[in-house]
Amino acid sequence: MLRRFLRASLRRSPTAFLVALFVIVAATSAAAYALLPPPNLPATESATVKIQVNDSHGSGVHIGDGFIITAAHVVGDAKEVQLKAKGGEFRKADVLWVNKANDIALLRTSSAGLGAAKLACRIVKAGDPVVAYGNPLQIEFVAAYGKIAGEPRKTGPWNAVYVTDITTVMGQSGGGTFADNGDLIGITVGVMAAPIGFSGSLVGYGYVVPSTAICELLART
Repeated sequence: MLRRFLRASLRRSPTAFLVALFVIVAATSAAAYALLPPPNLPATESATVKIQVNDSHGSGVHIGDGFIITAAHVVGDAKEVQLKAKGGEFRKADVLWVNKANDIALLRTSSAGLGAAKLACRIVKAGDPVVAYGNPLQIEFVAAYGKIAGEPRKTGPWNAVYVTDITTVMGQSGGGTFADNGDLIGITVGVMAAPIGFSGSLVGYGYVVPSTAICELLART
């Protein structure tokens, strides 16, 4: 039946044939995506928090017992910040320490009502699927899906970061990046910028501090 449909389209005109072929390819792709199983991501969304510092905001992730991991540049020099949970509740958090070399900070708050992400002290490979949770711009608690595009390397101000093909914008910094089994494998810290003239333009790649670096920092505390 599919062959008859394509042959009839080709007899009518080459343009009709191309349109028919495009429709079939698009429908097949859509069906393939629809059949993909949802990722197994226990507690990841409920572990995500929004961090408010003065007039700016970022993201963070709860790893249990009230400990929140975020990016150092999100909290800056603040000693206390305000958190917003996925359920809409607000609470205060103390800034325990900041490590600017790795762009990581540790906060402490009440764990009530927060899911706990599983911090995995392991490296993931280029090509592995990941999902990043955060609060981009004025949109709260969203997930962005992609893949690891490059293994950890020293880039810009960071000691080591993964490159991901996830579109990353302001507000996502500090949010958790998760493997497809729900393991927390890194923290979003930045976005790639391409110089254009006298300014820079954001491109579709993000930077993520590996969980192995975070585990090393936590081991020192």
